[in-house]
Parts: sequence; C-alpha cells; structure tokens
Amino acid sequence: MAKFLLSAFADEASDELSGQIAALKRNGLRLIEPRSVNGGIIDKSEDELQKIHTALESEGITLSALGSPIGKYKIEDDFEPYLDTFKKALRACKILNAERMRVFSFFTPQQSLAKHRDEVIRRMSVLCEMAEKEGVTLCHENESEIYGQNPAEVRDLLSSVAPLRGIFDAANYVMNDCDPLEGFEVTLPKLEYLHIKDARRDEKAMTPAGMGDGCYREVLKKVDETTDRTVILTIEPHLHIFSQYKSIDKHNLKTELTFDSSDKAFDCAVGAVKNMLSELGFTEREDKIWTK
Repeated sequence: MAKFLLSAFADEASDELSGQIAALKRNGLRLIEPRSVNGGIIDKSEDELQKIHTALESEGITLSALGSPIGKYKIEDDFEPYLDTFKKALRACKILNAERMRVFSFFTPQQSLAKHRDEVIRRMSVLCEMAEKEGVTLCHENESEIYGQNPAEVRDLLSSVAPLRGIFDAANYVMNDCDPLEGFEVTLPKLEYLHIKDARRDEKAMTPAGMGDGCYREVLKKVDETTDRTVILTIEPHLHIFSQYKSIDKHNLKTELTFDSSDKAFDCAVGAVKNMLSELGFTEREDKIWTK
C-alpha cells in the first residue's frame, strides 16, 4: 500500500514568502514546490535563494521539488542560450536543497509534432545529463501545447529519455480533451509524483480535487495498488487568480467556485485533497504522512 505526503504551490496563496509559509502551516503541510516568491524562483540571486532556504528551514519546511519553468519555450528557438537559464535552475536546486525539478518539453506546434520529435528528445536528454551530474532528477509535467500535451507523447518521452521521470497532472489532460486515466497509465511506470489540480471537461473550469473529471480517486487507488513507497501529492489549486498566473498559463482561469481571497481558495484546495484521502481510507499521522 502507498503512503502519501502533501506539498503545494504556495505562491497561489501569497506572493510573499511569509504568506506562503503561513498558508502551509495553517494547513499542516511541511513541503513546498516553490515557483515564485515575488517573481520567478530561478531568477533570484544566490543571496535571495539562501534567505528563502533559511526561512523555510527555520519553519521545518522542505522542498518536494523546484517548480521551474524550464522547457516552457518554443522548440523552434535556439537551444544553447537557454542552457544558461537551466544552469540557474540547477543552482537554485543546490541552494534550496531540492532533489527534483519540474520541467516541460518545449512548446511545439501540435500539427507538426513528428517533425520536432527528435529534437525534443535530444534536448531533454541533454538537460537530464546536466541534471544528473548535479544530483537532480528532472520530472516532466504534461503541460498544454508542448510535446507531451497528450498521452502518446508522454509515453514517448518517458520511454526515450531514460533518466526522465513523470508528473501526472489530471487537469491538464482534461483541459486538452485527453483521457486522464490513459495519461496516468503511460506515466505510471516512471511516476515520480502527482500534481493535484482538477477540472470539468464540458465547462473547461477548474475545481477542487475530486469534483472534476480528473479521475483522482481512481488514480490514487491505482497508486495504492502498485507501490508501497511514499508518493508526493503537490496541490496546485488554480481556484483563484494569483499574481503569477498569466506568466505560467495561457488559459483564461475559470472556476466553478468563487473565493474572495487567495488564502480561502488555497485552504479549500488543500481541504479537498485531505477529504478525498480520508474517503479512500487514509489517515494522517503525526509526521503528516497519510497511510491506511
């Protein structure tokens, strides 16, 4: 049987690090996937990153992964200039003590996936080789408009780039009219962790976990049946507009529920995941690990 440990993109609660820490502690979380703190996390100076690390460490909060934007650029663009950006992301991992980095596989014209496939694989292989030398595992998210938007490309990526691990994000599949269960099945052999973000297909609207068409109950049951390790569930609410939203997602954010603050939306998202785990027979231990 699997065990689960919750993390979150706490920048959806607050721009400020103090607000992010408060949101995590208020909800009993001890992991974070930092994406932004008053600006992109990988653009911080070494001194700024060290201060972030010290502040998190003093509160007993550690990183589940670095929420980097690496791979969110056009496959037609030159690759070499972006390697300097990737080196900054690796530096952030080192200072923040992150063993994993969330990445993407390049914005690719969906009508010419086959044309760009080999270059995508080459670039991902280069990035993985660089990351391995620094002790960092690259974890691929099935984002929109990339080579990896659909289950077929995810299967190809994970089978063709040996060191690359997978992140399952149900809402991204739902928003792109893909079958999330198929997406999960192709990711499962190399599943590293899950993003918990749900959506309704017809309305193209984000919902708390378990209220959409992301099939998270079936997915978590399958994880429970196939592993006995501790699996991280990183909550990505997307239930309320936050300052960095337009820089990370091109979709207009539409939600089924209305919240008058980012904090309330964040708390609802965390509560929905905890309720779902409870329904599935899991109980939270004192160390914050959910187990049966």
